This record gives sequence, C-alpha cells and structure tokens, in this order.
Amino acid sequence: MDSNGGQALITMVALAVARVLQVCNFCITNSRRNRGSESTLRLDDGSGEEEEALRRDSESTLRTDNASNEEYDVFLSFRGPDTRNGFTSCLYNGLRNAGIRVFYDNEELKVGKRIDGGFSKALDKSQIYIPILSKGYTNSKWCLREIAHMVKCTSTSNGKKEILPIFYDVNTDDVKLKTKLYKKAMSEHQKKFRSDELKRWKDALLEVASMKGWDLKGKGQGEQIELIVEEVSRKLNSKCKIVTEHLVEDTAQMEAIMELLVVRSGGVRFDGIHGMGGVGKTTLAKVMFNKLISHFERSSFLEDVRASSQSHGGLLELQKKLLSDLTGHGIANKIKDGDDGINMIKQALSNKEVLIVIDDLDKKEQLKNLAGKSDWFCSGSRIIITTRDESVLMAQVGVFSKEVLNQPEGILRYEVCGMRFDLALHLFYKHAFRSDSTPEEYGALSTEIVRTVGMLPLAVAVIGSNLFDWGKDLEHSDKREVWDKTLKKLKEGPFKDVQDTLMISYERLEDKHQEIFLDIACFFITTDKTYPVIMWKDCGYFPSIAMRVLSQRSFIKIKEDNRFWMHDQVRDFGRYIVLQIYPRKFCRVWVPKDALKLLEGKKRNEDVEALSMTSDGCSRSIESKELVALPNLRFFRMKGIDILGNFKNLLLELRWFSWEITHKEFYAKSFHFPNLVVLDLSRSNIEDDWGGWSQMQMTKKLKNLDLTDCTKLTRTPDFSNFTSLETLVLARCSNLIAIHPSISKLQLLETFNVKGCGSLQELPEEVSSLQSLKHIIMPENFQPLKLPERFGNLKSLLSLRLSLHPKMCRLPNSIGGAMNITCLTLRECVGIKELSSSIGELKMLEELDISNSGIKLRVLALSRTKIKEFPHTIGGLEMLEVLDAHKAWDLTDKNLEEIGKLFHLKTLVLAFTSVSRLPPEISRLHLQKLDVGSIDLQQVPSLPSSLKFLVVQAMDFSVVPHPSSITDLEQLELYRFSNLRRRHHSTRRDYDSKLKAALMREQPCYQLPSHLSDLKLKSISPLPHFSNLLNLRVLHVIECPISRLPVTLGLIHLRKLYIIRCECLEEIPGLSLLRSLERLELKGLNRLVEIQGLSELENLQYLLLSSCDSIGQLPNLSKLGKLQHLELEACPNLRPIEGIEGLESWVFGSRGRTILERLLNISRSTWFSHRLPITNVFLSFKGPETHHSIVSYLHSRMLWKQMAVYSDNDDLRSNEETGEKILQALANSNIYIPIFSRNYASGHWCLRILAHMVKCTSESKGKRRILPVFYDVEIDDVKLKTDLYKSDLDKHQANFNHDETKSWKEALIKVAALRGFVLKNNSYEEVLQSVTEEVYKARKLLDVDS
Repeated sequence: MDSNGGQALITMVALAVARVLQVCNFCITNSRRNRGSESTLRLDDGSGEEEEALRRDSESTLRTDNASNEEYDVFLSFRGPDTRNGFTSCLYNGLRNAGIRVFYDNEELKVGKRIDGGFSKALDKSQIYIPILSKGYTNSKWCLREIAHMVKCTSTSNGKKEILPIFYDVNTDDVKLKTKLYKKAMSEHQKKFRSDELKRWKDALLEVASMKGWDLKGKGQGEQIELIVEEVSRKLNSKCKIVTEHLVEDTAQMEAIMELLVVRSGGVRFDGIHGMGGVGKTTLAKVMFNKLISHFERSSFLEDVRASSQSHGGLLELQKKLLSDLTGHGIANKIKDGDDGINMIKQALSNKEVLIVIDDLDKKEQLKNLAGKSDWFCSGSRIIITTRDESVLMAQVGVFSKEVLNQPEGILRYEVCGMRFDLALHLFYKHAFRSDSTPEEYGALSTEIVRTVGMLPLAVAVIGSNLFDWGKDLEHSDKREVWDKTLKKLKEGPFKDVQDTLMISYERLEDKHQEIFLDIACFFITTDKTYPVIMWKDCGYFPSIAMRVLSQRSFIKIKEDNRFWMHDQVRDFGRYIVLQIYPRKFCRVWVPKDALKLLEGKKRNEDVEALSMTSDGCSRSIESKELVALPNLRFFRMKGIDILGNFKNLLLELRWFSWEITHKEFYAKSFHFPNLVVLDLSRSNIEDDWGGWSQMQMTKKLKNLDLTDCTKLTRTPDFSNFTSLETLVLARCSNLIAIHPSISKLQLLETFNVKGCGSLQELPEEVSSLQSLKHIIMPENFQPLKLPERFGNLKSLLSLRLSLHPKMCRLPNSIGGAMNITCLTLRECVGIKELSSSIGELKMLEELDISNSGIKLRVLALSRTKIKEFPHTIGGLEMLEVLDAHKAWDLTDKNLEEIGKLFHLKTLVLAFTSVSRLPPEISRLHLQKLDVGSIDLQQVPSLPSSLKFLVVQAMDFSVVPHPSSITDLEQLELYRFSNLRRRHHSTRRDYDSKLKAALMREQPCYQLPSHLSDLKLKSISPLPHFSNLLNLRVLHVIECPISRLPVTLGLIHLRKLYIIRCECLEEIPGLSLLRSLERLELKGLNRLVEIQGLSELENLQYLLLSSCDSIGQLPNLSKLGKLQHLELEACPNLRPIEGIEGLESWVFGSRGRTILERLLNISRSTWFSHRLPITNVFLSFKGPETHHSIVSYLHSRMLWKQMAVYSDNDDLRSNEETGEKILQALANSNIYIPIFSRNYASGHWCLRILAHMVKCTSESKGKRRILPVFYDVEIDDVKLKTDLYKSDLDKHQANFNHDETKSWKEALIKVAALRGFVLKNNSYEEVLQSVTEEVYKARKLLDVDS
C-alpha cells in the first residue's frame, strides 16, 4: 500500500472511532437529560456530512416534539462550534443547579427543521431568552431565526418576557452590524434568503445589541456565570406585579408618566405619582412596573410602605426587602439598623440600573431611608413613588455638586386625575357584569351610577363588585330594585369602603385643617377662595398652610380662576363626617329645610358655626330672637329673607355675612357685628338711600365689601368708617355714576373692582391717594373714562387693565410714577395714539398689551427676559420694524411662523435663544438685519435677499443656506459654538454631546457675497474663500482651529484685521499684500513665532499684540511711518523692538500692558509710553436689575477714566463653578467692587467670588481693596441680621458643604463692615462719582506701591 493509501486508511479509521465515541457520548448525555426532564439538551458535531445531517434531523425531530409540551424559564440560543463544550455547558449546569428550567438550544441539530415547529413552542413558553452572541453566531440561519422570534415574543408580551444577551467574544458594534464580522455573514445569507427575512434578522440584531446584557471579553467566565445565574433567579422570582383582575388601562396617564421617566436615558429620575385615596395610584404604578421591568438590571416593588413602616422595625424590614430584591439575601441579612441599611443601599446599588417603586409613601423619613438621594443609584435608574400627600414629593433628592446629564433637581410630579368617563364606565361593566359591555336595560342606570360617584376608580370598582354579588342570584325585577336602591343611597353619601379609604387621610389632618376641609365640603365648592380665606384668617385657622396641605393630599384643588374644586365623593365624605361622625352635630347646616327647622326650634345650640339659607321661594323673615340661640355662628348666608328686631350684642362671632336682599325696606336695629370681616350684599335690590348703610357704618373690622350686581345703586355709600377695608367690589353696578370722595379714607384698600360699571365716566382724584392699592379692575367702557391726573401716585399698583375703552384718548402723564406696575393692558383702546413719555419709568413692567389699539408699535425689545414663546397674536403688530429677543434664553420655536406676517419688519434678533428652526415664512420678509443663534439650531430656510447684516450662531453650519446669493449683504458674522460650556437651558454634558455630534459632520466651505465690507468668523473651519472679497474692509478671525491664515489678493483693500485666540495658528502667509491695512490686532496666538511681512504694511497706524507667547522678535518697524499706536500685553519672550527710536533697550514684562504712542505733528517723531496692569477693577453683580443700571454706568465711567474693567456677569461665566477665566481676572485685579442687590446671595457663584475676593485681599498685604456698593439693600441685610440674605444662605446649606457656606457667610459679614457706598441714601450720580474717585485714588496708591 502506498503512502497515499495508508494515509486514507488512517483517516477512515479515525473517522470511524470518532463516530463511535460521538454516539456513545450522545447516548450517555441523553440518558442523563432524561433524568432531568425539566430541560432539553441537544448536541452536535458540526462535521457537515449528509448522513450526519439526516441523523441529526431525525434526532432533532424527536427532541423538539418532546420539548414542545414543556414550559421553560430560560431559552439558551448559541452557535455550537463556538461555545458548546465550554461556556454554554457551564452556564447550562449553573442554571439547572439553581432550579431553573432551561431549554438548551443548539442550532446544529436543526438541519431541515422549521422554526415554527417545536422550537417555536419552546420559545413561546420561555420567559427569559439568552442568546450567546459569538463570532460565528450569524453564520447560522437558525440562530438568526431564533433571535428574530425572541424579539417578536418580547415585543408582544406586555413586559412578561425579556432578552438578556451575552456578548461572548464580540462587541455591541459587531452586533449592530457596524463592523465586518456580522456584516460578512449577512452578505452570504443575502444570496439564499428573501429580503424581508433578512430585514427581520438585521432588525432583531440591532434591537438585541441595545439591550442590557453581559460583556464577557476580558472577564472570568466562572464569576460571570455566577452573576448571570443570580440575575436570572432574581428576575424569575420578582417578575410582574399582580394587577387587579378587571383592569382598564388609562393609556393617556401612562404615557404622561412615561414622558417623565424617559427610560433608557441617563441620569437618575425620581417620579412621584400623587392623588387622593382610591384614584388608582397603586394600580397605575403596578402597570408601569410590569411594562418597564425588562429595561432594568434589577427591580423592586415595595408595597404599602405607610402601613409597613408603622410597626417597630418596619423601615428596617423594608430596607431588607429592597436589598433582597436588588442584590439577594446575603447583603440584606447583614444590616442591623436604619443607618446601616442606608449605607448598604448606597454601596450595593451605585453601579446597577434599577427600577424601584415605593408605594403609598406618607413621610419624608421613609424616602430618606429607602432612596434618599440620586447619587445612591447608577445613572439610568428610575424611582417611582406613590403618595396621597404631595408635600412628601418636595424632599430634596438632587446632588448639586455633581453635573449629570438628564438629571432633574428634585422629584418630578404627576397628579393622577379621575378616570375619563368612558374608561370609568368600562371599569364598571367589568365589575358589575364581568363583561366589557352592559345589558341594554341597565345602560342608563350604569351611566347614572358612574356619574354619581364621579369616576373615582375605587368607588366604581367597589360599587360594581357589590352589585354583581348582590344580584347574581336574583330575578330581573329584584335585581333592578337593588340597583335603584343603591343609586339612591349613593346620592346620599359614599359607600363604606370608599369612606374608609378617605378616612385614613382625613384623620391625619390637623384639627384646623379638618375645619377648613369641612367648610369647603359643605359651603365653598366652586367658590372663589378670597372671602373664605379672610374668614379663616380671622378665626386663627392659618388658611395658607391648610389649603396647601389639603391640596397636596388631594382633598381639594384650587382652579386657575381661584375657585375651590372637590371630587364629588370627597364632598359627600365631608358632609357625611358632619352629619354622622363629627362630635358637634349640626355644626354646619347647608340644607335650607334643616336650617329653618333649627331656627324654629329656638333651642340654644353652641355647636352651630355656619348656616346657609339660600333656597329660592323662601319668603320667611328671621327675627333677632331666633338667632340668640346661635351664639357661635361665624358664617351666615341667606337669600330673599328679611331681618327683624334688635341685634345688639348678637352674633358676636360672625365673620362673614352674605345677604341677597330682595326688599329695599330695612327693619333691623343695631345691625352691626364687631368681628365681621366680610360683608357680601351682591345681587341685592338696594338703592342709594337704603336704611342699612347707617347701621353698617359701625362695623369697624370690615375688610371686604362686595356690592356686585347692585344695579339700582347710582352712588356708593360713605366709606368714612370702613377704614379697615382691603377689598371693595362694585362689579356690574351698571347704573353707578359716582364714587364717594371718602374713598380717600381707605388707606388699606388693596383691590378696587369697578368692572362692568358702564355708566362710570371717571375715577375721582381721591383714588390716587390710595397708597396700598395694588389692583384696579376697570370696566370695559364705551363712554369716555377719565383717570386721575395724579394716577402716578399709586406706588403700590401692580396691574392696570384698560381693555375696550375706544373713547379714552390718553393715559395720565404721571403714569410712570406707578413704578411697580407689572401689567399694562390697552387692548382695543383705539383712541390712544401714543404712550406717555413717562411710561419708560415703569421699570417693573413685564406685560404690555396694545393689540388693536391706536398705538402702532415699531420696536419690541425682549432682551434678557424669561419669555418662552412669542404670543400667537404677534403677527398683528403690523407696523413693527424691530423685534429683539437677544439672550431670551428660554425662547422656543412656538408661534415663530407668526413673524412671517410682519411685513414692515427690518431687524430680527434671536441670538442666544432656544430657537431650533426659522420658519420658511421668514424668506418673504424684507429684513435688513437678521441675528439668530442657538445651540439647538437645526433648520434655517432660504434667507431674505434684502439682508444687509447677517449674524448666524450655530453648532452645525451644514443646516445654514449658502449666503452667496444675498447680493447686497454688507456685514456677515458666522459663529460656531465650540467652547460655550453652560447656558440656562443646557447642561455641560448635553452641550458637549451635541458638539461632538456636530463635529462629526463635514462643514461647508462658503463662497461669500462679493459686496461684503465687514466679516467676522468665530470657530469656523474650514475658512471660506476670500478671493472675491475686494470690497472687504474689516475681517475678524476668532478661535478658528487653523494652522495658517492665507492672505490672498482678494483682501488687498482690507483696513482692519483682528486675529484672536486661534491657538493653532503658526503663520500668516501673504500678510505683506495688505498694503491698505491700518489696524492689526493679534491676541492669544500661542504658536505664532514671527509675523512675516509686518514691516511692509506701510499704512499701518495701530498694532496690538497680546498673549502671543512664542513671538521673540518683531521685524524692523522703521518703514511703518504712519504707525501711531503700539500696544503690547503679556508677550513674555518679546525682545527689544528695532526701528522705533528709544525702544532698542526697552524690557517688556510678562504681566501688565505697555502702550506706546507717537506724536507725528512735530518735526521729530516722539514716542511716549506707559504701563497698565491687565485689569484694574473687578465688578461682581447678580442679574439684569443691576447690569442694565448701575453696572452699565460704572463700567462706562471706568473705561472713560482709562481703567480696565472685568464684569462678572452670566455671559462671561463659563459654567456654574468659579471658572478659570474668572479666577485669572480676580488674580489680575487690584480693586474689587461687589454690587449687593436683593438677589445677590441667591447666586452661589456670586458668593464664591466674594469669598475669593476676601481671600485675595487678605493675602495681598494691602495691595488689593474691596469697595462694596449697597444697591437696593441695607448693610444689615449683608451682615445677615435680616432674613433677606439669611434665607438664601439657608437654601444653599441644603446643596453645598458646610465649610463652603461658612466661608460665604464670613465673607458677607466682613465685606459689610468695610467702608462702602449706599445707593438708597444717595443719587446715582453721587455714588458713581464717589466710587470713581475712590477707585482712581486707590489705583494711584497701588501704582506707586508697585
């Protein structure tokens, strides 16, 4: 036998042996698997021979047919040759040993099988899928079919199934098909399979690649298998929460909560779901938990925390359960007390994305122990809280020392609303009929029951279930009778189960809060809160706190129109308390027949506090002797009832009397009550000579007088004795023509309402003396209406609304004196053609409405305002020429298209806003100037061809159209955001991530319009072509990432060139071509070594070099005959300059600024020189109030005095920390001027800078000074002797460490003790003059000293 034959024989024998061993191995393994019937294992050999494929096919058929009848916990999918004998085998055994039922899938055994056979059933019956993604995984069509089926199953499982991928020896980019590894295999499959199937496989791979799983690269596989087994065990043990059997999902509320959660984004989010008891908070939380559980590594649902934490050690047990759910029993059992638990939770959860639901929280202490701060958790975690008490959600969970993307500062809140009627009806059907619909004969009755209980889910479910139980064994007629009786009972009050739920919250209220709740339930639903609040205040009930508590605990809502709202079930519960539970029966009587019965009994009843008799048709009179029996009455309301008798020493506790009078005769005597604060006579039939006025004059404490709809009044009564009056309402007194002059006596009056007084033609001059008046609600009057000439004396007035006064011709010239007005409305005042010049003095004005008036507004300036959107009516300002919203940071795109209607608009400024797009309508305008800039800018349409001035600031200039078509453009500024680190609307990470994405996109290289005269480029790369810019006179190149700036012949007419902070710039070739250049400024060019061609610039007059560290030698400047000004700043390596007489041996320092100036008007050119420090003065201030007033004046005054000034404002601050530039400016300054305004201490950066000033001054040995200016505060405020700054410091203490806040306090007290300037005691000019003189003296002393 030759060698080839021998080799063949050896091969055949080897194959035969291998096959025998394979069969033996299969049989042994198979027998083992049969002993553990919970799982299925299929092996392969991967040899590829046809008979082996057929054999494996038959075996596979047998195994999968058996498997299809079993249910599994876990389905393993893997590529046999890659992982079968190693990792997968170990993982399988680890899962089995943990008691987990595993379907052990091996794609090699599936030759010829269809995925929709037994394997499909095994996939469908598994809860967790684990695809083991190896390098050869996508070579197998079976693996791809399985992974596609997994994705399909999970997407339709309502959160009950999930995929946990293992990245065995691949990266997520491989699975996302971003590399060649899986792409190559997919290309091979493309030849054999349909495109729709290939698309399913690709989509599945992309989906799975984005899921949380395990990356095994570089990690110990044994340790990872332990983690996997633990995680799978945990997920199987704590899967979905059991939700009520008859669930009706409220998708609108679920979507609203999902918007708050922003799952799969960064940051840690706390979301609070609050609402009244029984509204469905827990059910909603369970549904959300079930839907979201698959998106997180670990999850825990802590039920009924309020009840669980009441027992001794209850909070500790909750901590243990939380840790057990999220980490296993081992760690949970180690904790000994609450503090130990907190530390354990922090340590164990800081690196895991978790989902936690804390259900029915009622104390902040519970949250503090279970999920106290956001930095306890890994970014991506979500904590959902349910509570009846909204105040619990005001706990501070943010950590401000960290800057985290997508990290809200506190707990986001969502109030659960009552169910929509259709959903409540559906829920009722499910409980009452165990069906999605109702029998026709019960349809109307079902609707009425659901409406009666007010769509409260708890009430709907309880009543529906009871009706089902009561009626299931009854005949139709008996069942119908039960339903009718139930409806009748419901109309009398809530079911006991509902009462019990609400009673839990009621009993936790303080006594006074309970009193206010019962008042609202019995009398004040849909009532404006103003009068009740006055009554409660006078009774010592502290209504502000009570209303906040009641609102937070979902007993009431205060609607936008200031009226109380209460759910019908809560109202009925409150009235049930009064009638059945309250210790003082009949304390509140709101049913007219009950009130009459009470009065007729004449039995003394000290329990009655409130009485209402407002039934129409009641003609009965009340005598004083009937009211003797009610000594503690504080609220009395009646309608159409006459009062008789002597009321002396009666109703001494009465605070609020409401009387709708139908008869003009008045029979009572001594009808005045010493403690009355609210008198409401609205809708009364009284006239000017009504007899009750003289009686009422004795009511000294009266704060509110309401005469609304007293249509027979022509004149008001004498107000002389109502000196405590705070609110006077004369609304809709349609025949009122005169207001009594005694109104001048009402010096405490804050609100004056004459709305609807159509006959009133003037406000008396006496009104202008009301120094406390804040609000005047004016009539809409088609008659001429005259305001007092001294109207400007109303210093406290906050708003003036004069809508629909077509015959009013002007505002009083003194209007500017009412300096606190924030809102001025002149809508449809067509007679007013212009505004008084004094209106500019309204410094607090926030809202000015002149729509459809006679005023044609031409300029609208909204710079630095908090405006978020333009009003939709802005398009009606048809004559508007200038719209400036510069640095209105929060301004968005909403209603921006309305600008397209402003056909006279010439200037539009939207720089430093949050605008992301310009509407296409803008291209139709005849704009001459457009300035737009936002880090969010994504869309700019074609620009108006009329533009002469264009400024665009953006991250990505690929969205900006080519400006070359704007043929008349003269001035162009293009700024690319690149080093702006923080704005009001953007975190640093948010900014940096957007910038990183923009940097990936190629930026255009513009051909610029040839008519340009002025061009400014900031952070632009590549630079545009300059070849056609023969008209260009000024060029700024700022912070552009370029190594060379080539000067071409297109720039030969350039007069001014500024190159600033281009840190990579090494050369400026062609500079010598600029023979017309007159001014050259080079700043911050660290890599520029020499300035070639500088000596050829024969027309150069001004040369400035600053912070050019590498320049060692300038060329000989003797040819520059026209040079007059040479300025050198911080150029440490610069050697003596040749060509300038007297400077050959001049030594230039690394600090300070040297200015050289030459006089050319004498026979011999003479150079003069002097040095200045880099910065003389550092101004520190807070907000636009001072920026646009004293700071602006002071800054200008300093510059005029040739003092360098650094202003620390929001624009120069690089981030919320004291940035590097500010520290440098502080170090370079000699004089610090903090300007203390009312909100100075609210900014922590102001306090940091102040502390730094104090530190620098103390270390300077007298070379630095602090000169404080007290703008609108007292020195005691800064010394922390009042609450003004003290309250701000208290807030900071919650967010910053103790040492830092202590240094701020010490700095404030120290600076307040220094000699400074108090603006309150002096005029602006006096203070400016004093500060300037003091700074000038200080600078001279410091210069001499240096």
